[in-house]
Amino acid sequence: MTRIEAGGRPTDSAGRGRWHPYSAEPYYDAMSAQPAEHHEDPLDPQRILRELPDRERTNFLTAYREALDAARDPAGWGQLRRVLRLWSGMVIATSRPGFYEAQEAALTGTGGGMLLEDYIRLRRPPA
Repeated sequence: MTRIEAGGRPTDSAGRGRWHPYSAEPYYDAMSAQPAEHHEDPLDPQRILRELPDRERTNFLTAYREALDAARDPAGWGQLRRVLRLWSGMVIATSRPGFYEAQEAALTGTGGGMLLEDYIRLRRPPA
């Protein structure tokens, strides 16, 4: 139960202060919180290596080691983060059904798509 003291400050039944929206005074009641859920870091190299398909691991390790060597210089730190983000995305992409088939179709040009230049030529109004 909240009561108002003579000075106009709200208190609970034990006389402890309570936060008031128009006051800069603290809130003294006990609070509880649920434990935070643990999420693995998506840029963790061990997680990336563990979740990549076998056929991608050698390429990841090569790129990771090169970026790690470059990161010894502070200017190379950004490249290491870019490599980890790229491979974290590869973990997601390779886990989707049909990824390798779609990749092959895109690389060989056997899919149902077209070149961007051809699309632009078709959509550009005649001059």
